[in-house]
Amino acid sequence: MAGVQSLFKWVVKYVLAWLLAPFLMLSSTLAFVLRVLRTPAILSYRVRKTPPAVLQNSALGTHEYARVGTSQLRLHYVASSGDRDKPLMVCLHGFPEFWYSFRHQLKAFGKDYRVLAVDMRGFGDSDKPQAAVEYKVDKMAGDIVDLIEALGYTSCTLVANDGGAVIAGQVATDRPDLVEKLVVMNGPVSLSAVATYARSHPKQMLKFWYSFLAKLPYLPEMYLGFNDFKRFDSIFRSKKMGCRNKDAFTDEDLEAYKYAFSQPGALTAVVNFYRANGSKGGAEPITAIRCPSLMIWGDQDGVLDTDLAKEIAGRVQGMKLEIIEGASHFVQQDFPDTVNRLMTEFLNKP
Repeated sequence: MAGVQSLFKWVVKYVLAWLLAPFLMLSSTLAFVLRVLRTPAILSYRVRKTPPAVLQNSALGTHEYARVGTSQLRLHYVASSGDRDKPLMVCLHGFPEFWYSFRHQLKAFGKDYRVLAVDMRGFGDSDKPQAAVEYKVDKMAGDIVDLIEALGYTSCTLVANDGGAVIAGQVATDRPDLVEKLVVMNGPVSLSAVATYARSHPKQMLKFWYSFLAKLPYLPEMYLGFNDFKRFDSIFRSKKMGCRNKDAFTDEDLEAYKYAFSQPGALTAVVNFYRANGSKGGAEPITAIRCPSLMIWGDQDGVLDTDLAKEIAGRVQGMKLEIIEGASHFVQQDFPDTVNRLMTEFLNKP
């Protein structure tokens, strides 16, 4: 009888989560529309013409470009200064982010690696294809493979956060010969692994209410950009989602993000990743990852459960999980010293 009651409670929670997630999307959308109707001017945002000084900081590295693949799509990246013969480290940002999210790692690992903080297609100063289908995981992963090979490398250490972890997982699966070691932070290595987890964890499903919003035309871009990118303040600084370390995300850092996403097509590229890939993702690559791997996870993530990290780490052969208590979803920016120490310990192991 106790088992039946437990099952009944779980079913109720599951059904409620499926109902509440779209309800949260609808209520948030309605609140947004009503606010716009009251003050139409909040839909506007200022297009920043000049990059802020923090994006031109030579201590982070040099801005470089490469044409990749048969399409010759142009990717922008910042490369740490120094010897090009050093081992390659490629860093892949999350969404909505760009190369700047790995500013601390560019500084910390530039002595021993040639570190590339990449703007993936659609982001930062990289090309921005218009069609949503161009942002499928396999296409974005293919860009990274093409970039590594175009630069003349045969292997790399791959580092990623948030949605970038999905791309990194696909690269490690498709081209295991190119990835010596893998480090992911507060992000899954597979969209299908997240979907599987969410189906049995109603709380996680409820956190994905925004994925319903992303399916709508135009509105998600308006939602992100309204009131001169006020939404970015809450993403990176709010109590629920933002960095816990008050010094981690300065006014200058925030302005750098607003500059990047005020450029033409930038907001649509963010949403197109979700439009292109949906909630199910592609084929399950999680058990195909064979390289030494490390998952670093801030336990105050407002979007992803810590239990999700444990489940993924338990399914990837040999993956080590390090949980940083008190750190947010943006862990490599929130607690960079701790993240860099954990990375160094992992990378120095033979």
